Amino acid sequence: MRSDPAPDARLQTAPAEVTLIFTEQVTPAGPGIRVYAPSGAQVAGAVVARGTTLSAPMTSSETGTFIVSWEVFAADTHPSRGVFSFTVGAPSSNPYSALLTSGEIGTSTPLGLVLQALAHWIHFAGFALVFGVAGYRVLTRGGGFNRTLGAGVALLIAAEPVAVVAQLASLSFDGDTAVAVLGSGFGRLVALRLAAALLAWTVMAIGRSWPLLAIGAAVALLDGFGAHAIAGLPGVGQVLVAVHVGAMGLWAGGLAAYAQKPDRRFVRYAAATFGVAAGSGLLLAFAHTAYVSALIDTDYGRVLLLKVAIVGAVLVTVLLRRRRLELGGAAAIIAVAALVAALPPSR
Repeated sequence: MRSDPAPDARLQTAPAEVTLIFTEQVTPAGPGIRVYAPSGAQVAGAVVARGTTLSAPMTSSETGTFIVSWEVFAADTHPSRGVFSFTVGAPSSNPYSALLTSGEIGTSTPLGLVLQALAHWIHFAGFALVFGVAGYRVLTRGGGFNRTLGAGVALLIAAEPVAVVAQLASLSFDGDTAVAVLGSGFGRLVALRLAAALLAWTVMAIGRSWPLLAIGAAVALLDGFGAHAIAGLPGVGQVLVAVHVGAMGLWAGGLAAYAQKPDRRFVRYAAATFGVAAGSGLLLAFAHTAYVSALIDTDYGRVLLLKVAIVGAVLVTVLLRRRRLELGGAAAIIAVAALVAALPPSR
């Protein structure tokens, strides 16, 4: 992200506006840009968005240190925020200077990151328990697992309010931001996923698995729409994420069902779904970490390496046909995948 004025700039007169230039199209979250004058007054006007550029007029005759705080949604619905300062005349104190040293991880506050990862974990676990178990029922031509399905639906529903709170924690807890979050592309995805979860709960009553699988495919596509984009390949990242989430859910949920009612037909099915999940995951990893240094020097890369290591360990359990160990590995993969989804990719 570039800005005018630049961070730490020293100016003789106050600028007429503050401009932010991003590498992709963004949407302002709430006010989008706040500028705090040395007195603490908010002196930025209404934000104007033009593609990758946000600008806000500024009206102030004060001199001293100004603090600029910005909050946006990326094209893939993920939140991003930042703070910088510039000075008009001589430096001065500012009531909002503490914002410059507030701890952040990636594009979120530490609390926001934790809540985002928690929301993803709840969602992925619920997805596996509903749609993976439904896939197992189709494979084995059986029924049952109603408690497991019910638990999965409950998790799918619970994930969405946690996701909303996580988004607010990643940006700021105020009325304008809350309205912006609910009215954004992220808010629409939350509403659609919640509707899908309620529809799955309704469909459970008829005891049919194919309708559940159809809903699962729709949820996987929704997860793809909200995933990190691959630079230069529009839409490819979203499709790969949908395939990855779908295959991972079918494999992990199938393992949970197999642990309750083993069936030999699951062996090839597990190998196929695990293979698709691992292959699509490797493609996504390569796309988001094109350089080896990104795997070592960034949080995203290090967590991704941990996920690859767990996948390797799970592959051993697959070859040894130790299904309970494989199920434990699947739970670990889901937990790490939730953190990967919350962190900004390294590209």
